[in-house]
Amino acid sequence: MTDETTIAARRFPRRTVLKTTAWSIPVVAAAAAMPLAAASTATDLVLTPQPVGEGITGTSPDGQSSYQLSWTSRYSASTSGAVATPAGATIAISFDSRVFATSNASSGPVSLALASTSTTGNVTTAMFTVPDPIPASGGSIVITIGFDAGGAPTPPWYTDVQPITVSLLPPSGYTDAIPANNTHTFSPVYS
Repeated sequence: MTDETTIAARRFPRRTVLKTTAWSIPVVAAAAAMPLAAASTATDLVLTPQPVGEGITGTSPDGQSSYQLSWTSRYSASTSGAVATPAGATIAISFDSRVFATSNASSGPVSLALASTSTTGNVTTAMFTVPDPIPASGGSIVITIGFDAGGAPTPPWYTDVQPITVSLLPPSGYTDAIPANNTHTFSPVYS
């Protein structure tokens, strides 16, 4: 065998190099994405309404129409499964800013700290930080929410009152496996 034959036998055909490169790009991309996915831990928060609620009724100026807006004001918060969710979860409350001036939340007798408030159009969303871990199945903490009408003696009349939404969101670094079981929405009923 000559040196040329040996050198030619060691070389890879160009198509083989291109195929190998094409297959390795997705593998490298998937491997690079894994640490990002691993940084997030899954949990399953559950926000269960208790039979305690409040409501308001707004009436049109002519007295011919009205709306009733009722909501649950107390919840049990737990984590499905055997492992508790660490402290730092958030209670998010969205409401019509024309009807209510502010909202509040507490865990037992302790008021939750307001982390942020944002308003888009007529909807205000208030975010409250839960300082305690959310217990695993078999345990729970009680969350109570409320609203301040800003001193208005009667609820204002609007034909498009926005619903109230209450959600329990996981702490930073966590994702919720089943977000449908930790959000409750209460829409006005017009008559």
